[in-house]
Amino acid sequence: MAEYQILNLMQVAFIQNAMYFVGMVLFTWLGFRMANNIYNNPDSNMLGKIFTSIFCVFVAAFMFGVNQIGGSILESAVVQLNDIGAASAERMAAYLDFPLVVGAPLQTIFVLFILAFQLAITWSNK
Repeated sequence: MAEYQILNLMQVAFIQNAMYFVGMVLFTWLGFRMANNIYNNPDSNMLGKIFTSIFCVFVAAFMFGVNQIGGSILESAVVQLNDIGAASAERMAAYLDFPLVVGAPLQTIFVLFILAFQLAITWSNK
């Protein structure tokens, strides 16, 4: 494969990954709405809190997966560019060491922070 084909396939894969990420953002927003409704309703039952917590945990797990897939897309493109000896491979490999790159541990910490925030809202009393 030529360099432009690898870069094109990487961009197409990032577009698909971005669409999944938009879905995860909507589900995260929904999780905050559900948690807020439980927090503001003094008559919320235990089953609602449990289901909301499970929903938020699943969304966090799926968002983690989407982030890791994005990181894998970038990593595989860098490997393919290295294999063909492309000049852009060295520049793209530098992105893999950047702490804010997709799939990095900092993104995982952020997803866990969102989950902890949602669970704190769900289980705290007003």
